[in-house]
Amino acid sequence: PLIAGGASAFSLSMSSALIVQNKGGGHGELGFQLAKNLQSNPKITSITILQDSACNDAKEPFVSYASDIPNVNIIKADLADESMTAADMQSLLKQPFDYVWDNSSKGAVGAGKAVIDSAKEWNSKLLTYVSSAGIYQPNDVFPMPETTPIKESAGQVQYEKYAIESGLPFVSFRPQYIYGEKSNKWDYI
Repeated sequence: PLIAGGASAFSLSMSSALIVQNKGGGHGELGFQLAKNLQSNPKITSITILQDSACNDAKEPFVSYASDIPNVNIIKADLADESMTAADMQSLLKQPFDYVWDNSSKGAVGAGKAVIDSAKEWNSKLLTYVSSAGIYQPNDVFPMPETTPIKESAGQVQYEKYAIESGLPFVSFRPQYIYGEKSNKWDYI
């Protein structure tokens, strides 16, 4: 994991949370589970999921939003739109956020860059990024250590670098695959 920008001990009291959620896939349920967990935390005053509009609302975890996380504000947007700017994102969201979890962006362009730039403008306390273990160069070592060389051209690497350069408190982790009860990729588990 990468930690940059002075991420230190902090309080979640009276805090707003934004979860930028992908359309589904290997870590598609992560945003849902995070929102579910955060809604039971009395120190979090508001939770918003910025949901990729390409999601299939009839599949998990999206079909469970209304029943399982009823107090979470869901806003849909085309997160694949490479022309999206921070101003566009802020216009959609209509409020700043103290904590931002990005479980969607594939690079530092469009919505990905808009997430970072918005978090910077909001003076967010922490930006957390769900990257991908797919950025590591293939090798025959298993389990793969974090010291494995990365593909410098990977979009997720560019996102991580841009976030670090922004000076935001930033954490990134690179899961290989996350699954659970609301996963929508059971066909190859």
